[in-house]
Parts: sequence; C-alpha cells; structure tokens
Amino acid sequence: RQNVQLPPLQAIRVFEAVARHLSFTKAAEELGMTQAAASYQIKLLEERIGAPLFLRRPKQIELTEPGQRLAPAVSEAFALLSGAYAAARAGADGVLCVSTLLTFASNWLAQHLGSFQVAHPSLAVRVDTSNRVVDFAREDIDIAIRSGGGNWPG
Repeated sequence: RQNVQLPPLQAIRVFEAVARHLSFTKAAEELGMTQAAASYQIKLLEERIGAPLFLRRPKQIELTEPGQRLAPAVSEAFALLSGAYAAARAGADGVLCVSTLLTFASNWLAQHLGSFQVAHPSLAVRVDTSNRVVDFAREDIDIAIRSGGGNWPG
C-alpha cells in the first residue's frame, strides 16, 4: 500500500462540518471561524485530493462523488476520536457502549455522535462494530442496534 500523507487535520475537520451541515456558514460558526477561512480550508483539501468535494450553487452546496466517498469515513474517524477522547477523560464509569453494524455506524451513527457528545459531555461513547448477536449478560455492551425480524435471543 502506498504511503499517502494526510492533509492538515484542520482541513479535514472543516470538511466534516461542511459535509454534515451542507453549509460553509454553519460549519464556520460551529468551528469558530469565518466562512472565508472554512472555504479556504476546503480549497486546500480539494487541491490535495485533486478534485472538487462540493458542488457550489447559489444558496446551496452538495457533495460531489469524491466528497460522498470521503464524508462517511471522515465522520466515522472523528466519532472514533471523540469516543476515545471522552473515554480517556471520563474513565470507565461514564462510558456508553453501542454495538452495531459497520454500515450503520458509518452511514448514520457517526454523523450523529458529535451532537450527542456535545449534549452529554460527561458520557463517553464507545462504538463496537460487529454483526454478531450480543450477550448482554457476559459483555460490556449497553445497547445493540441490529436490523432484522426482531426475534433476538436475550
């Protein structure tokens, strides 16, 4: 595998917020920067990738195909970092362990963990991605999210 140098973390952070809000202005407000600074960070990231990440239209933006591929992975990475940081800060007492499928974690849960962490700063969230049935009596898992007929043992 080729060793690829990551772009600046600030640019990735801005991309995640812009992709989540689909707004440079809202992302900039959330991150405490100007809209121009957020736009500049996206421009740096797009130059590094070699492709536009957003289609810019009057009063609206949307993710391009490369942006759509990048956004879930970046959201998941920030959710994992946020969970690890919160777990380290809070200790074992304030950890909510969620077991779910990788696809659900990356396509939906990762996008919502940030706002959950803001609303509950003393509670760390650990995400365990697995498709196995959880044994709540034997495992340190608080909630499991699965899809199916609903006839889950235990």
